[in-house]
Amino acid sequence: MKELRQRILDEAQVGEGDIIHVDMFLNHCMDVELLEHVGRELARRFKGEKITKVLTVESSGIAIACFVGLALHVPVIYAKKFQTGYIDPQVYSAETHSFSMDKSYTIRVSKKYLDEDDSVLIIDDILANGQSVLALLELVSKAGSEVAGVGVAIEKAMRDGGKVLRRMGVRVEALETVERVENGRIILAD
Repeated sequence: MKELRQRILDEAQVGEGDIIHVDMFLNHCMDVELLEHVGRELARRFKGEKITKVLTVESSGIAIACFVGLALHVPVIYAKKFQTGYIDPQVYSAETHSFSMDKSYTIRVSKKYLDEDDSVLIIDDILANGQSVLALLELVSKAGSEVAGVGVAIEKAMRDGGKVLRRMGVRVEALETVERVENGRIILAD
């Protein structure tokens, strides 16, 4: 996706290790026109699949997931990281670990919103180690739902997340792929 690619090359910053900061346009200060285009492109890539729900984890994937859901005309669910008074106590839950935050979380989705009739498209902003996506897959499995695939704006090929998911037979679509970070520069796949 040319527009996303250019924004990564022009604006993304490399943090400690190989952390890529895209918060200036993708997941904190959000360029909603870009996000709408990202959402439509991910929806287009899964056109023809039976998708009844879009699922993401809070919080960075929510905006993209909303635009994907809008393009597909299906509801969007986000797995919450914290049990609040706003979520039904009957939940599917799974453990995940954020390497960028060096924190573990229990994510949860109300049992009211996922069931065996659902075909779920999992959406996230960045796929690196894949821990969040694996936890979302666990939630989908606990609900008896099917997985239509995983769509991400950016995949970090130098991490194992995408490889693990593909070996599991999960369809993964990434709009841009970071091959490596070299001397503070982001090298994208051709």
